[in-house]
This record gives sequence, structure tokens and C-alpha cells, in this order.
Amino acid sequence: MKLINARPSPFGRKVAVALLEKGVPFETMWDEPWGPDTCVGAHNPLAQLPILITDEGEELFESSYILEWIERRYADPPLLPDDDEGILEAKQYMVVAEGVLDAWISASMELRRNPPSEAWMVRQRHKVAAGTKWLAARIGDREFAVRGTLSQADIAIVANLALLSFAYGRGGRVEEEHWRDRLPTLARYVDRLDSRPSFQATRPQMMGSGMTDALR
Repeated sequence: MKLINARPSPFGRKVAVALLEKGVPFETMWDEPWGPDTCVGAHNPLAQLPILITDEGEELFESSYILEWIERRYADPPLLPDDDEGILEAKQYMVVAEGVLDAWISASMELRRNPPSEAWMVRQRHKVAAGTKWLAARIGDREFAVRGTLSQADIAIVANLALLSFAYGRGGRVEEEHWRDRLPTLARYVDRLDSRPSFQATRPQMMGSGMTDALR
């Protein structure tokens, strides 16, 4: 199995963590979907990463769909609860985590304009602040977000918030006050999970500049 991924994509990181947690063997191929030599268009009509190519040659794309495919093909260990309420709870966490990242990306793109729209920046910053506050309030001091075990919710939250911290440490100052400084309990939760081998093996790395809409 081959995972075509980009540095430091949180979307590809979610897929890689899920595969590692389930013990599914795969190799990683790094690509820049905005570069002249990219292979992305040959495997995904939307020209986005990550892409998972199965041993049978099936081409899977869009990280949420790939996670669903992995869960249905490789049931053990489960990364979603086995009941509707638990699944819905996990999915809600994932929606908020993705919304925080989307708002952060939108604000980052806006900052490239001269001048950026202040009204737009206020709206996106509010989403980041409110979304992380929502996550912190509901997770509290628990080790995992849902049912006391690692799930896709935890993977999404950690991958997305770690990307914000990675960018913040390199000058990507979208937030007026970084989420780690505002929400120390949430920071401890992320740090605990980020120390797992699957997360350590998939830490964000620098890549060339490009369009963030090529990652999903």
C-alpha cells in the first residue's frame, strides 16, 4: 500500500496515524501537488493529497473518505466507537477540529493580500479561538476525547492543532493569542497523544510554498 503525502499536511498525517495504529503496512511517497513534477493529477481528479493506493491498485483520495475506508477494511483496533451515539460524538469533534484548521488556513491566505480584510481576519480568528475553546471545554482533562480510547476524533484534533503550533513556531501568527497559551489543559491533552509512536513518526516537516487547497 502506498500513501502519497505532502509535508506538513495534517490531512495526510491523519491517514498515516490511522494506518500505523492499525498496524497496516504502507510506504510513503512525498509529493508537492503544486510542483511541475507532481503525480497527483494522475491519481485524483481533484488534484489533492493525500492519496492512498491499495495493493490492488485502487486509488483513494480525500482524507475523511480514506479514514472511513481504512476503518471498514481494517476493523482492529477500532478507531470509532461501535454505536451510533459514540460515532456521532466522534464525528462532531472532527467537524470542529477541521473547522478550526479551515479557518486558520483561510486567515493565512488572507494575510497574503495587501491589505488583508480586517473583517475577514476577525471572523476567522474568532472561529479558531471559539473552536479550540469548545474542544478544551468538552475534553477537559480526559486522556481521549471519546469513550476512553483513541479514536479518529483524537487523531483529527491532534493533527490539526499540532499543525497550527508548527506554523506558529515558524512565524505563522494567525492567532492573536496562540491556542496553547490560552488553553493549557488542551495543550497537555495534545502533547500526551502527540508522544505516541504513531504521532512521533508523522510529525510535520517543512515543505516548499504552495497552495493549501491542494491538501485535503
